[in-house]
This record gives sequence, structure tokens and C-alpha cells, in this order.
Amino acid sequence: MDDPFVIVENQVKQGLESADNLFSSWRRIQQTVKSPTNQELLWTADELTSTLDAVEQDLDDLDEALAAAKANPNQFHLGTDLMHQRQAFISRSRNMVQSMRNTLANPPSRRANQEDGGASSSYAAYRSEQVNSRYMEDEQQQQQVLFQQQDQHLDAMAGTLVNLKGIAGTMHQEIDDHVILLDELGDHVDQTDSRLKRAMHRVTDILRKEEESKSGYCICCLILVLIILLVLVIIL
Repeated sequence: MDDPFVIVENQVKQGLESADNLFSSWRRIQQTVKSPTNQELLWTADELTSTLDAVEQDLDDLDEALAAAKANPNQFHLGTDLMHQRQAFISRSRNMVQSMRNTLANPPSRRANQEDGGASSSYAAYRSEQVNSRYMEDEQQQQQVLFQQQDQHLDAMAGTLVNLKGIAGTMHQEIDDHVILLDELGDHVDQTDSRLKRAMHRVTDILRKEEESKSGYCICCLILVLIILLVLVIIL
């Protein structure tokens, strides 16, 4: 999830860039036209004022977010250096907005503009250096935010891996317990099978002995009958 401060901060940067372009156009027009009621000059001033108003609203939101972060630093996981950098960005942006508003409220005369014409290149160089410096600071701030987010994601992943390791250890222990139970069950089955085999052998022996004893009884009966018949034949 993106940091809300960074999202609004990017909006402020875009607004300041648009305001800076409008301010440059307003200065150029103000230097060239003779009437302060020139339509193009008034339109540019209105657009610049609207843009500055929008930037100030975003800066108010950033102030509220930063105040909440300062009140609960542990909740937002923001370091002191990062909060100082964000406060510096807000202050620097407000100074730029106020500088443009002051110039709009008290525009320099054409004579002053002509006298300042030789210094315009110096101002442009200073302006470029200021923009580059702000860009580097903002990039550094965004990188720190990304690093912090990556650290949080890595910490969360580490916690998840620890939990998975614990679950795997528990599953391994349960599997070992089940293997032991299965081994014991196998032993019981083998013992039962041996007992069943011995019982079957005993039953088979008993049946065989009974069959043999029955055959002997039949033979004895037949011999006895045969003797009786012989005796009867002899007597008769």
C-alpha cells in the first residue's frame, strides 16, 4: 500500500510545477503589456491563484497527516529524520506559494522589470538550482519511504516463514506419531494372524482325528458283523 503522504506530496509537486510555469508566463506578460487590465494577464493571474489555492489545500492535508504521525510515531513507523524532511518540504512549499502570492499582490513596475532584466538569467539559474535541490531531496525521501516499506514487508514475510516452520514441525511430529501407531498396529495384526493360523491348524487336526476315529469304528463294526455271519453259517 502506497504512503498517503507521498501521494499528496506528488500532487503538491505537480501543482508547484504548474504554478511555476504560470508564474513565469505572468511575469513575461506583465513585462510586455502596458495595461494591468490586459485580458491575458488577468487570466494568467486567475489561473495562478487557483493553482496556488489547490496547492495550499494539499499542504494543509500534509500538515494534518504529519501532525498525526508525530502524535503516534510507532503506529506509522516513521523515523525522526523522515518527519523532519517532510516538515521541511511543507515549509519550503509554503514559502514558494507565499512568494508567488506576494509578487501577484505587489507586481513590480515595468521600469523595475527592465532594470532587473540583466538579473533574470541569474534568477533562472538560482531557480534551476533550487528545483534540482528540491528534486534530489524529494527523491531521497521517497527512497527512504520505499526502504521502510520493504523492511516492513520483509519483517512480515519473516514472521510468516517462522509460522510456517512451526506448522511444518508440528506436522512432522504428528506424522512420526502416526508412523509409530501404524507400526504397533502392524505388530498386532501379525500376532493375530499367527494366532489364527495356529487355531486353524488345531481345528484341522481335530477334524482329521475325528475322521480317522470314525473310520476305525466302521471297520470294527464290519468285522464284528462278518464274524457273526460266519458263526451262523457254521452252525446252520
